[in-house]
Amino acid sequence: MKSIRVTTTWLTFSGVSLAGLALCSASYIVSREILIDNFDRDLLLEFQNLASVARVWPNNDFYVDIDFDVATQYNSGGTRIFQVWNENGSEVIDQSPMLEDENRRLAYPPRPATNKPYFYNLVDHYPARAIFQMIDTQWGWAGKQQEREATKKSKSMVVQLLVVRERTSLDHSLNLLLNWMLNIAAILPVLTFFIVYFTIGKGMQPLRDLTTKVSAIRCSEEKLPTSDHWPTEISPVTDTLNALLKRLDLTLQRERRFTADAAHELRSPLAELRTATDIALRASDNKERLLIAVRQANELSHSMANLVNSMLLLARFESGMSTLDISTVNLVEILEAQYQRIQSLAKKRQITLITEAPTVLTTASDKGLLEIIISVLLTNAAEYAPLNSIVKIILLTTDNGFTLITENLAPDLAEDDLDKLFHPFWRKGKSRGEKDHYGLGLSIVQEAANCLKLAVNTDLSEDKRLHICVTSN
Repeated sequence: MKSIRVTTTWLTFSGVSLAGLALCSASYIVSREILIDNFDRDLLLEFQNLASVARVWPNNDFYVDIDFDVATQYNSGGTRIFQVWNENGSEVIDQSPMLEDENRRLAYPPRPATNKPYFYNLVDHYPARAIFQMIDTQWGWAGKQQEREATKKSKSMVVQLLVVRERTSLDHSLNLLLNWMLNIAAILPVLTFFIVYFTIGKGMQPLRDLTTKVSAIRCSEEKLPTSDHWPTEISPVTDTLNALLKRLDLTLQRERRFTADAAHELRSPLAELRTATDIALRASDNKERLLIAVRQANELSHSMANLVNSMLLLARFESGMSTLDISTVNLVEILEAQYQRIQSLAKKRQITLITEAPTVLTTASDKGLLEIIISVLLTNAAEYAPLNSIVKIILLTTDNGFTLITENLAPDLAEDDLDKLFHPFWRKGKSRGEKDHYGLGLSIVQEAANCLKLAVNTDLSEDKRLHICVTSN
C-alpha cells in the first residue's frame, strides 16, 4: 500500500500540473489577444493618420500628401509600407517609397475593402500585420471657396487603403510571453512537488509520534496523552485508541476473572469427586458405602457437565458462532411453556407467580434463543427470590415489537451490584456457596440478546425489587 505522503504528493503534483497548464494556457491566450489588440490599435491610429492626408486634386491626380523625409519609416529599410487601390481594386494608384524603390506590388487583400477596418497577417518579405479599409479622400486645397469650386467640377474619390506594419516586436513579445508561460508551467509543478512533499512530511510528524507512543504501550492499562497534546486531526484517533485500550482492558479483566472463576468453580466439584472416588476405592468391601460414593460421583459429574455446557454456550454466543434461524415466533406460547416448567420450583420455594401477557404476541426472531432468554430469566427469578415472595412476569406489546419484564425481591442487592449481574460467575454473598448456581445465567441472557439485537436493562427499586427488562429495538 502506498504511503499517504507519496499518494498525496503525486495527486497534488498532478492536480497542480493540470491546473498550472490550464492557467498558463489561459493567461497566454488572454495576454496574446491583449498584445495583438494593442498592436492593432497603434496600426489603426497610423492608418487614420495616412487616411487624413490622402489627397485628390482637380485633375483627379491622387497621392498621399506626407513628407517622407520626416516619416522615414515608409522609406527603404523602414518598418511600414502602404498601398492604395482605386475604388474597384483594379489599379494601384499610390504606394510607399519602399515599394516604389523595389518596384513591387502587394497582393490584393483576401477580403474586399468595406467601411470597417479589416486586420490580417501579411507575409511579404517579413511577417507583418496589415489593415485594409475603403476611405473617402480629401481635396488638395486649403480654402473652402476653392474646394467648393473644385467640387462643382469633379467628384470626390473613394480609394482602398492598405497599411502594413512589421510585427517583429509583436512576435518577440509573444515569444517571450510563451517562453515565460512554458517555464512557469514546467517549474510550478516541480516546485509544488517538493513543497508538498516536505510540508506533508512535516505535517505527518504527529502521526509518527503517535506510532512511537502506541508501539511503546506494553499493557492495556496504559493510555495515550490527552487530546490537548495532539493536533485537532489526531485527537479523534487518540481518543478512539484510548477508548479501545479501555475496552481491551475491561475485556482482559473479564477474561482473567472468567478464568479464575471457572477454575474456582471446577476446583470444588473436582475435589468432591476425588473424595468420593477415594471413598469408593477404600470401601470396595462395603457395598452400601460404595453405592453412596458412586451416587455422589454421578451427581458431581452432572453438576460439572451443566457447568461446562453453560460455559460452552456462553463462549458460543460471545464468539459470534451462533447461527440465527429467523421465523415467526409466538412469545405467549414460549412464556406459557416456561411458566409451566418452573411451577414445581416455585411451589417448592412457596413463590407466587403472577403473569401478565396478551392473548397472542408474535415476532420474527430465533425461537431457540428466545426460549433460552425466557427460561433463564424465569428460573433466576424463582430461584433467587426470597421464600414466600411474589415474582411478576410481564409481557407487553410495543411499537418496536415486545417487552419482557421479570420482577422479584432482591434484598441482598445494592445499586452498585446491577452492573455486575451480567459478569460470568458473579454471585453475591452466600449464593456463591449454593450448589449448581454458577452465575452464568444472566451472562448467557445478555449474549443471546446481543445476537438478537435486544436491549437488556436492570433496575432496583427502593423497596428492593429487581426489574430485568428485555426489549426489542
